[in-house]
This record gives sequence, structure tokens and C-alpha cells, in this order.
Amino acid sequence: MVRPTTVGQVTRGLGAGQDEPLREMADRLGTLRDEVDSLRTRRHHLGYRESIGWARDADAVVDEIAAEAAVAPSRALLGLVELMIGRTVKVIMQADDSSGAIGDVVRQLLGIHERLCDRGVADPVGLAKWLIKFGIVDQDLFNPDPVRYAAALGDKGLVFFRRGVEERAAEGKVPFAVRYCRERLAVLDGDVDQIVALLGGDLSGPYHFIRVAEAMLELGRDDDALFWARRGIESTSGWQVAKLYDIACGVLGGCDETGAVLDLRRGQHRRMPSATTYSQLRSAAEALEVWPAEIEAARSALGARDPGGLVDALLADGDVETAWPVALPLDGGELDDRRLARLAEAREPTDPNGAMGAYLRLARSALRTADRSAYQAAAKLLKHARRAAKAADRSAEFDEHLAQLREHNRRRPTLIAMLDKAGLR
Repeated sequence: MVRPTTVGQVTRGLGAGQDEPLREMADRLGTLRDEVDSLRTRRHHLGYRESIGWARDADAVVDEIAAEAAVAPSRALLGLVELMIGRTVKVIMQADDSSGAIGDVVRQLLGIHERLCDRGVADPVGLAKWLIKFGIVDQDLFNPDPVRYAAALGDKGLVFFRRGVEERAAEGKVPFAVRYCRERLAVLDGDVDQIVALLGGDLSGPYHFIRVAEAMLELGRDDDALFWARRGIESTSGWQVAKLYDIACGVLGGCDETGAVLDLRRGQHRRMPSATTYSQLRSAAEALEVWPAEIEAARSALGARDPGGLVDALLADGDVETAWPVALPLDGGELDDRRLARLAEAREPTDPNGAMGAYLRLARSALRTADRSAYQAAAKLLKHARRAAKAADRSAEFDEHLAQLREHNRRRPTLIAMLDKAGLR
């Protein structure tokens, strides 16, 4: 029996005496088709809130389609999913989707599409045609992965898909979608030379090496991934090099090469010290139980480049005693309010006097902004300061400071009311 390809064909194909389950399926698909039709593209531009509302309505339809796909996958349902994907992308074209809500609808539908194809309901050539039309011709916002669809495409579908990709590449201009398909087909083929040529480009930046290394990992060629990651580390610079270190350490860690991981993390921290590289170095050193021998150099490198990051690292280590004198000389750029708040909370149990000063400094900073959220933050900080003052036997000084603060801000009735409500009189 040839499977119907559309909801209409399902319905027209029903005759007297046919199985009730088939009729029920046609009814369900007909209902879903009606719901998809109810989401037709509107003629006017959808604003931000309208877009979110449209996506909310669409989510309900997507949930029903997903439920149907789980229990009754069919070629007709696959066609309905493709129809809704196409219509939803058209909605994005005339909407403010800065929230990403409509884009999420498309991604959910593409996930359902993949799972339906996994169930063997797709015609290989028909699927290839849809991937070319949707993924290359109609739009370039969403790029279905031919590697993900390889099993559903089979040999026949892949031949058709490759030919379609190359026909469009031969047209002269190679848009991103065509380039992406060629790259993914190279990965599917395991063609290392093509992978390097297409994904690596001129190998001028860390991103190129990341793409090649990740493709090698996808192919299970860990040694090649390590080679390209190391080569990128040695020949490029910039923040993206951190990803190359992660790839290399991941490969080495998987082989229990803990010594080599430590060497890499040590070199990374010296080269681009941050609280993150400090934490990664610590983890690598602790795995070999040699962190005490690394800690002084690690902190020195971080403090020289990023004193604020050193404060974060010391707090993460639980070394508040060392963090406090490091932090005090720093200006607002290196010791922002977030860091100072963490430091004050950690310091309060052992040094309530110092914590009180930090809380008052944070309250003054909050009050530079005149709005309710800033006032609420200031009131909370002042309550912390009062608690610390009591522990430090400085309540009288705090009361005097609070009186001066209230007088200075007497023309802010909302703030004064919030202070009264918080018991800060």
C-alpha cells in the first residue's frame, strides 16, 4: 500500500469499510491541519508583544503535533510539519522576533521533523528536495544538518541532495547555506582534506582550528582533533584560543594523560590568566595532588593581569583572609559592587567591622540611582550593615551614619518610606 503524502490524500483515500484507526488518524490530521491553518501569516508586521503571542498560540499546536508524532508517525504528518515550518519562517520575516520565541517554534518543529524521519516515514528523494528547498532556496535562518538526516536520506536521497547542493554552488555565489551543506557533507564522508579546506579556510584564526578540531571529534578521530587544537594554540591568539585548550585537554583527559593536561592548563594560565583559567589549573593540579606547588605562581600570574579576577579566585578558594587585603586598594573598575558584596558577606563572620564599611560603601553606590529597585537594594545593604555594626560593637556609629543618610536624602520620599518600612529609622 502506497502511503498518502498529504492530509487531503488520507481523507480522500478513505472509503466505506476501511479500518476505523485509519479514519481516526485522518480526523486527527485534519484537525491538526485546521489548527496550522489558523496560524496563517498575518498581513501586517508583528510587533514584539504580538510575536510572543503568536508563538504562544503556535506552541499549543506544536505540542499536539509532537504528541501525534510520538504515537502515529506518518508521511502525511511529516508533510504537515514541513508546511508549518515554512509558514512559521514566513511569520519571522515580518515580525519582531527579538525575543526568539517564534524561532524557538521553528526549532521545535525541526526536532519533530528529525524524529519523524528517524521513524522511516520520509521518501528519500522527497526529503532531499525539501532539505534543498527549505535549507538553501527559501531561507538561510535555519540550516538542517544533512549528517543528521543521512539515515533517512539513504544512498538515493544523498545522491539527489549532493547534486542539488553542487548545482547551486555552480551558480557562482555560494551563500552560507550552500557552504554549510558542503562542509557537513565532507564530515559525513570523513574526508579530512575537504574538512580542513572547507572548515579551516585560511587557518588564520582560532575559530578555523576550532571548527576543524570539532569535526575530527565528531568523526571519532581524537588524535587529529588534538593535533589541530595544539596547532591552533601555537599559531593563533585571542579569547577563542580558550576553546582550543578545552578541546585539547578534553582529548588528553579522556586518555588519562593528566600530566599533559596540567602542562596545558599551566601554559594557558600563564598566557591568558583569569579566574576561569585559575580554576581549570587548580582542577588539573588537584587531580595529581600537586596544587600546593602551583598555587603561588598561579595567584601571582592572575594578580598581575587581573586583580579583580584574583579576588574572585581567592573567594572561590575560601581564602577570605588573603582576598581582603588584595581587594581594598582596588578601584571601582577592578572591585565592582558584585565582587565587594561577595567579599563583605564572606568577611562578616570574622571581621564585622570591615564588612560594615563595605556594606555602607555598597549602599552609597546603590543610591547613585534614583529608582525603587536601587532603594530596595540600599535598604537591604543598610540592614546588613546594621547587623555587622552590632557584631562589631559600633551600633552608635551606624545610627549616626543612618541619620546623616536620611537627612541627605530627605527629598526622596520613596526611599525614606522604604527605610521606615525596613525599620531603618
